[in-house]
Amino acid sequence: MDIDIERAVRTYGDMVLRLAVVNTNNQTEAEDIFQEVFLKLFRHQNSIISEEHLKAWLIRVTINQSHSHTRSLWNKLTRGFGDKEDIKDEGAENELLNKESTSDLTRAVMSLPLKYRDVIHLYYYEELSIKEIADIKGEKEATIKTRLARGRKLIEGEIGEVYGL
Repeated sequence: MDIDIERAVRTYGDMVLRLAVVNTNNQTEAEDIFQEVFLKLFRHQNSIISEEHLKAWLIRVTINQSHSHTRSLWNKLTRGFGDKEDIKDEGAENELLNKESTSDLTRAVMSLPLKYRDVIHLYYYEELSIKEIADIKGEKEATIKTRLARGRKLIEGEIGEVYGL
């Protein structure tokens, strides 16, 4: 399949950026990952066989890049530099969670542990099926179903606390 990188960025760019933000909790880091993902696409475009494969490939590479970035030595060594106020302002919490326009649901999703946040995001925001998520993440469908159920329960608890339910 001949890949038009510009079209891929227009079509899947928002998805890649959202997924990177969900995985890193940091807008700036997510933008770096966005660039890395599409650079990898440029380098490996000959391995893409279909449009469905392209979307799945982009999701998998974004998740992998995000996890690699958050586990990197540089990230671990530089986390915590600056005053407490500076640290609070650096993360996606400033970008996503502290905006007045951000819904309570978005806040609840972003507060989930990553293993639930990934699955919730892919299922509800990217509208992937449980089977597609399992294939992309290389996990069993039962694992994905369990994470969805547990993620939903955690979100219900979080929303319930906000509204006193």
